Amino acid sequence: MLSLFLFGCTENTESQKNSYEIKLAYNDETHTLLGDMTVNYINTTGESLDYVCFHLYPNAFREGSTQSVVSLANYNRAYYNGKSYGDIDIISSNKEYSFIGEDENILKLELSSPLAPNDFVILNIEFQTVLPEINHRIGVGENTINFGNAVPILCVYEHGDFDLNGYNSNGDPFYSEIADYSVQLAFPEKYKLASTGEVVSESVDEGNKLVNITAEDVRDFVFVLSEKFEVLSEEVGQTTVDYYFYDDENPEESLKTSVLALQTFNELFGEYPYTTLKVVEASFVHGGMEFPNLVLISDSLYSYETYLAVIVHEIAHQWWYGLVGNDQYNYGWLDEGLAEFSTALFYEKNSEYNLDKDQMTLRNQSNYNIFKKIYTDVLGSVDTKFNRALDEFANEQEYVYTAYVKAYLMHDTLYELLGEKTYLKCLKRYFNENQFKLATPENLISAFSKASGKNLESFFYSWFEDKVIIG
Repeated sequence: MLSLFLFGCTENTESQKNSYEIKLAYNDETHTLLGDMTVNYINTTGESLDYVCFHLYPNAFREGSTQSVVSLANYNRAYYNGKSYGDIDIISSNKEYSFIGEDENILKLELSSPLAPNDFVILNIEFQTVLPEINHRIGVGENTINFGNAVPILCVYEHGDFDLNGYNSNGDPFYSEIADYSVQLAFPEKYKLASTGEVVSESVDEGNKLVNITAEDVRDFVFVLSEKFEVLSEEVGQTTVDYYFYDDENPEESLKTSVLALQTFNELFGEYPYTTLKVVEASFVHGGMEFPNLVLISDSLYSYETYLAVIVHEIAHQWWYGLVGNDQYNYGWLDEGLAEFSTALFYEKNSEYNLDKDQMTLRNQSNYNIFKKIYTDVLGSVDTKFNRALDEFANEQEYVYTAYVKAYLMHDTLYELLGEKTYLKCLKRYFNENQFKLATPENLISAFSKASGKNLESFFYSWFEDKVIIG
């Protein structure tokens, strides 16, 4: 994700993947999404399992939720018609189920018998998601209807249990593994669709479009509807870049930037392995948001220069979050810092934008030091240590200046220390070792140390633990 506080068919390396078959129908009058989902779940945990858990992210939007989905500063921009609620209701399942978590944000399915390692079980869930009226990842927005994190998704199993972290407004509270999706989607024919994956067939029946979509080796499935969409497209190798817009006065330039970003990152990091990439102007309270094969770009950004920078940042997330996954709840800086620094690398390689890495670095140094001074003067101290969960940050600003700005400055320092050639060699190694997997800070340290031939552990931990002087 890019916050407004800022300036400015594939082969999986894992042989065993979970797969989702989902039938969805959107009712425009009630703002509800009816779903029937069948999951082929493979136990790759190495342990016998008695239950399986799913995240129910839409329950963060329900009345009485303990977690606010937006900060107070963004409240009025998000809730354009006043407070509105949504949720997700489980209608039925082929397993006994219960809800856990403070906002009933986790669905726990009891297995009738223990599931042995490498064995599989078929799980069925029928559900209904109610969309709130809000300019957010999920919601009926002013110009688009966004279906981000709208369906149940498997929790990651690690350290002897499933990850049960809930929603948080500070960042992107998501954590998921690569899977395959087959989706049948019905919605009113007046809308145009942008989605993860490829549309393999489309028809119209009694005023509804019926669309079949496949998406392989992705971390999630998202779609967006709007009556206002226009579309421009361009081919980049095997990938079709589609730009969906409605208010953009420079759509050709926005598409050009999207294409250049894909081309630049293909060269710098490694080939984007999917055949589609959608860049979608949308009603969204923050600057932008990454999803597999699709990025949201807010229609309310304060300048066109910023709009283009958000496009670049979010496309960088196709590598850092999409292909190389990570726990965004506990290590949000891991993908955000790389997406920010990747944006600087884009401008360094594309001089026609008249913005280079050194300019971005000076701006980030200045902004970071101003932030630290103000917060220290007001609060007496400020915490900018990296490895904290989203709910351990005092507020959204503290998260942004740590996960985005400080993490950017760490990568810039490393770039200057190692030199461009070695830094990019390290980054490619990190990508190659971790694509289609879930990376940790230790994986980043390992890849950079091995590729550079230097022990960089103390360098990284000095940044993690806030022992460096910046500026």
